[in-house]
Amino acid sequence: MAYCPVCKAELMEGATSCYICGHELNDAEDQQWVSLGEIEDKFSADFATETLGSYEIPVVIISRSGFFGNIGLPLNPFYKPGSALFEVMVPQEYIQEASDILDMTLGDKWQRKEK
Repeated sequence: MAYCPVCKAELMEGATSCYICGHELNDAEDQQWVSLGEIEDKFSADFATETLGSYEIPVVIISRSGFFGNIGLPLNPFYKPGSALFEVMVPQEYIQEASDILDMTLGDKWQRKEK
């Protein structure tokens, strides 16, 4: 799954530009993003974004909770009960480093996805 490096919108396979912000994509930006794991709450998800960003690790957090944007617009949730609310996505080459950082900073607030 590919994401725009500027606005983080999900891109269709083979896209040459972002349909949201118009950013022109090049081959160097074509990274393979993978799901690293799941986080249970918004505060921890925001902390993970800031922490990984400070290590210059690209990260996208996908909400499955119905939480939308910074204002917390409540949408009808489409996740199964008992599942984590936020999914952490990183480029494949950062999997181990990002996982180690989240283990140190979030501990049991996040769960690494099984390989």
